[in-house]
Amino acid sequence: MIDRSAAEIAEQVRSGEVAAVDVVSAHLERIRAFEPQLNSFITVAEDAALEQAARVDELVALGKDPGPLAGVPFSVKDTYDTAGMRTTYGSTIFDDNVPSESYAPVERLINAGGVLVGKTNTPEFAVFIRTVNKLMGECRNAWDRRRIAGGSSGGAAASVAMGLTPIALGSDGGGSVRIPAALNGVFGLMPSRGRLPRSRHGISTRNFSAAGPITRFPRDLQLMLDVMTQANADDPLSRGICPPVLPTRRGHVRGIRWIERNGMVKCDARVSRIVKTAAANLADELSVDLIDDGSSLPSKEYTDLFYAMMKADRLASGGGELLDSPFSDQLTDYARHHLRGAREVSGAEYSRGLEAQFHATDAIFSLLEEDLIVATPTVQITAPLIPRGVQPLPEDARASFVANTFLMNFTGFPAVTIPCGHIDGLPVGLQLVSVPFDEERLIELAEHVCLKAPSPSMIKGEMP
Repeated sequence: MIDRSAAEIAEQVRSGEVAAVDVVSAHLERIRAFEPQLNSFITVAEDAALEQAARVDELVALGKDPGPLAGVPFSVKDTYDTAGMRTTYGSTIFDDNVPSESYAPVERLINAGGVLVGKTNTPEFAVFIRTVNKLMGECRNAWDRRRIAGGSSGGAAASVAMGLTPIALGSDGGGSVRIPAALNGVFGLMPSRGRLPRSRHGISTRNFSAAGPITRFPRDLQLMLDVMTQANADDPLSRGICPPVLPTRRGHVRGIRWIERNGMVKCDARVSRIVKTAAANLADELSVDLIDDGSSLPSKEYTDLFYAMMKADRLASGGGELLDSPFSDQLTDYARHHLRGAREVSGAEYSRGLEAQFHATDAIFSLLEEDLIVATPTVQITAPLIPRGVQPLPEDARASFVANTFLMNFTGFPAVTIPCGHIDGLPVGLQLVSVPFDEERLIELAEHVCLKAPSPSMIKGEMP
């Protein structure tokens, strides 16, 4: 059962072909077998998951439809609140925190018949490029346990790649879904700003962060997105569905614009070659041109203001109080460094960042033009070896990871990462970017890439 897509599982459970309890039991067994090596979960709720699965089976037995995710095991990054299940935000300070309410998209996944099996590992408050904290230690890459899983949704991506669940919910504040998804060889989507409600819980950046699905099969991205997409009263800026002023252009692409340069860091030549080949194959599949005109993402121009705003958001959403509290000595060095740096951000600098968002948005629109799709490497490198110690990263050390991803958070454009090849046995990801509220077209394109070069993330034996 672990090699099936979420869509297949749900269809089989709803038809009575398989029992949800059996599906969930198979995945829990796999978690028990591989989680000690992977370290991808902070909390596994076996009893609660089996109870949920039994309720799904009861509905099927009564002739009722449990929903589009009937019996599908899923996990949630431990930055999102889950009613009755502890939510730590990757911090020992919140080790015993049990919320009374769930984040709205989590509740929607459960109401659609999904079975929540647990909460995945995350760096403290999702502020590090490695998924490591004082609670659980380091989450390891599904393809090579000596290497990082990426961050900050590393637990979600590694667990999906290893087949512990077919789907997971992560969060993406600067690439935090797409980066670990690429490094672990799975699919990850960052929806447009406003497509899903933003979380109002925990120390976070509501301006830039988006909940995002992580899956082994591209069509499961759409399944999760459909379930989670609704406006929400807690976030008046959430629109839920594509506004009529931006009609869906699904199925039509005028060309693929290839962009390797970003002004921050040079891409590994082997990564560039594999990803560009995948982009060229996609263009051939669609009978359109691959446009390689030397365009560059304006990443260097906006990185300082983006991170200044992100730090300030986290400080304002509770980070300042933690720094001044008796619990501050429990913070990881990287979280303390991040929050202290936030206190150096002035109101004028934040205002300049707001102005810069307008210019950055115009720059991305100009790259997309009319019905173009932008293609880039998701990450400039493959997953590096786990270094010794957990020290704050120099500002330039994260560039190889975020240089092609953070601009989409800054501007609110949707982006998907697609596994497209390997280097020395390590996955490489292709990122596609489109205009706001065009997720459906991106997912459709991901399916084309998957058909052209089948996903390397299919579960075979002990390794992905």
